[in-house]
Amino acid sequence: MVTLEELLEFLPRLDCGQCGLTCAEFGAFLLSRELSPGDCPVLHEPDYAGFIEALEEVLAAAVPPPAAGMQIDPDKCNGCGICVAMCEYHLGNCPEARLGQGPRPGAKVVFQVINGVVVVTHQESCTRLIQAAEKCSKCEKHCPTGAVHLT
Repeated sequence: MVTLEELLEFLPRLDCGQCGLTCAEFGAFLLSRELSPGDCPVLHEPDYAGFIEALEEVLAAAVPPPAAGMQIDPDKCNGCGICVAMCEYHLGNCPEARLGQGPRPGAKVVFQVINGVVVVTHQESCTRLIQAAEKCSKCEKHCPTGAVHLT
């Protein structure tokens, strides 16, 4: 499974907004297959020659995300991180989350706040998905802006 961090290695990380998103948000949309590498205007510049092809190769080798899952509406998300703190997976697997802190850099977590917006980074770890625990919807229930949607 390809992670957001792996995709960010092939993105400009300028957060220029030419595509309307930050690079981390763009990477999350690549993972969900809602966008393709060619949708980033900066990657068409000569300084980034070969990046589109590299991203397409990485994504082609990746297993598509599960059909059921979660979506974060970046227009509604205010980056408060309540969903990160409430996540059952985080509470069970991330010592910082149990202390009410954000995950350490590089920690395998379901989602995290990147550039002020929550981004799904390891949806495959979601307790709701791996245990078919339909009852788990804490992230969605506690989101004050309604940005988290579980399917």
